[in-house]
Amino acid sequence: MYYNAFIQLSDILEKYLNNQPTPYHELIQHSIKQAEIQNPWFIEKFVKTMLSHIQDITSNSSIEAYSANIQPTNSPKKVLVIAAGNIPMVSFRDVMDVLLSGHYLIFKPSSKDSVLMKMILHILMDLNPDIKNKVVIKENTITKNDINAVIATGTNNTAMHFQYYFSDKPKIIRNNRTSIAILDNSEADEELKKLADDILLYFGLGCRNVSKIFIPKNFDIQRIFKAVYDYGFVMQHHKYMNNYDYYRSIYLLNKEPFLENNFLIIKESEQLHAPVANLFYQYYSDISEVNSYISQHQNDIQTIIGKKYTPLGNAQFPSLSDFADGINTIEFLMEL
Repeated sequence: MYYNAFIQLSDILEKYLNNQPTPYHELIQHSIKQAEIQNPWFIEKFVKTMLSHIQDITSNSSIEAYSANIQPTNSPKKVLVIAAGNIPMVSFRDVMDVLLSGHYLIFKPSSKDSVLMKMILHILMDLNPDIKNKVVIKENTITKNDINAVIATGTNNTAMHFQYYFSDKPKIIRNNRTSIAILDNSEADEELKKLADDILLYFGLGCRNVSKIFIPKNFDIQRIFKAVYDYGFVMQHHKYMNNYDYYRSIYLLNKEPFLENNFLIIKESEQLHAPVANLFYQYYSDISEVNSYISQHQNDIQTIIGKKYTPLGNAQFPSLSDFADGINTIEFLMEL
């Protein structure tokens, strides 16, 4: 159901990214500009990175393999998707899963990311007018009587509210998570350059962004600064640099040791969640120490990057078989 619309969307995005004409070129370009006005974190470079990822996961081969395990429902329910707005179009996957499973989509966009998702939905509805009958975009308050199930993403506080408010509804509620990387000193410089994407893509605002690395005692931390060199352009972004300057001042005031390179602060810490413009690191002598840490924080970790885990550079490019929080959204939807 609607597979062809997503495959066509992939073709449109591919042509747009290659600067080839389509009837939607101006719409996409205008939406990208408007999105950055609405949310300055959504710079064109990063929006196009997400569009490229969406193009990849909606390609013919990807959709064909994915849809083989999807049996669209004969009893469609009204599924509310409450979208996050931390990175561009982060709610796309939930939107796609609801539509492919045959349910009605009640979409509540984030105030930080309404332009781009509306653009995507507009294209899909134009490609397949039947989708118009399956989608309602709700800007205002939604009552429980309006929906049958919920997929919501938010902060820890909003997640608690969602759990309470939708207590009688089938639901997937996601809260704050972050990601870690485990290095063993065998990584070549080119591999560490890929880690730079895991750390700084989308300014590090995504739950799949690496905010902490585990390194062996003999690891040269200066290699991280060399690896992130190409991300120096973030120094032109005032909101990012406000974070950098703020935390640098706090650490200096408190006389806390840290390393810096004019746009990234690297600090030794046992904490998991690093603020924007920060990267925490923790030494380990034996991998069992890392495994113990992971066990203690498993509900706060989205992705693990490393030789035995998700490859370096792939944190923000999950495959269709990689579900947020490890919860299979399609299974949830098909069981409604």
